[in-house]
This record gives sequence, C-alpha cells and structure tokens, in this order.
Amino acid sequence: MDLYEAIRGRRSIRRFKPNRVPKEILEKIFEIALWAPSGMNLQNWYFVVVTGERKDALVEIASKGYSYIEPVLKDVFAEKPPVVEFTKKFFARLGGAPVIILAYFEPTREREETSIQTVAAAIQNLLLAAHAEGLGTCWMTGPVHVADQINEFLDIRDKTLVAIIPIGYPDESPRAPKRKPDRVVYQGFE
Repeated sequence: MDLYEAIRGRRSIRRFKPNRVPKEILEKIFEIALWAPSGMNLQNWYFVVVTGERKDALVEIASKGYSYIEPVLKDVFAEKPPVVEFTKKFFARLGGAPVIILAYFEPTREREETSIQTVAAAIQNLLLAAHAEGLGTCWMTGPVHVADQINEFLDIRDKTLVAIIPIGYPDESPRAPKRKPDRVVYQGFE
C-alpha cells in the first residue's frame, strides 16, 4: 500500500468484527510502529496489548471515561444528538474490538509534552500499519480520565497513559470527513 493512500484511506473505526487478530500481525504492526521518531531518541513509549476475558474486564473500566467527556460532546454536538448517543454506545463496548492497545510513556528528564509527542508518533505509525494489514483502529483519549483505575487493573506503575486503541477487523466503512481549510500558512516563499 502506498503511503499517501494509507494516510488518506485510514479511518477511525468504531464497529469491529469479532474475528481474532493473530498475534503475528500485531507483532508486525509494532515492529514498524516503534520506528517512530522520539525525543532525544529515548524511545520511552510502552504498550500493553490485551485480548480475551482480560480485555472484557478492561473495556468495562475504560468505558467509565465516557462520563468525563459527555458534557463536552453534548456541547460540541448540540445539534447532532445521535453523535452523542453513538459515542456513548461505542464507549460501552469499544465497538466490540477483539484487542485493546494501551499506549504509555515512561517518564524521562525531558518535558512531559515531549514524551506525549513521542508516543503520539508511534501511535500514528501503529494506526497506519494496522490499516495496511486490513485492520481498523480508533485513537481514544477519553479513557485516560480513568487511567488510575486502568493502571491498577493492569498493575502498571510509573508510566503515564496517553491513549487506548481498540483494534480489529472493521465492520464499517466510514466516509472521509472534510478537511478544514486554511490550516497551513506559508511565509517567506515570495
């Protein structure tokens, strides 16, 4: 798959087929995801991949993050109540994804923003690699509101949760959202 095609074709998937995702495919995706740039090349990302009954218990915890984002959703989508309702249903099961990936960073002497950007670069690689393998993903930050509960469940210490990513075979084909204009300004190109 061409890189430009992958970037334009990737979508956030919120409905997944129940099909199992082979561990070998996940390993292949991570092999390329971890080639992302990182601040000072510290590569201080840390990923946890969960499936099976453990995933079901994790989804129950992560779904509690919805209550934190609901007021903002209701404000942003005041004229589109079905979007709010759909998001609530999505959070309840995370779309039925058979695998959940949790993206963390380990603290360094660098600023926290650098670590967040480092993990974000790896996540973007992960999303594109998953798409190239025929998988769908959804980059979620809402569950970060319940990071303490998630970390306790996973027995994670001394790491900061940046996002969770449900992953699996898509059971939908969302349309491409419009791109906002005037988001790039060129200077000095006279």
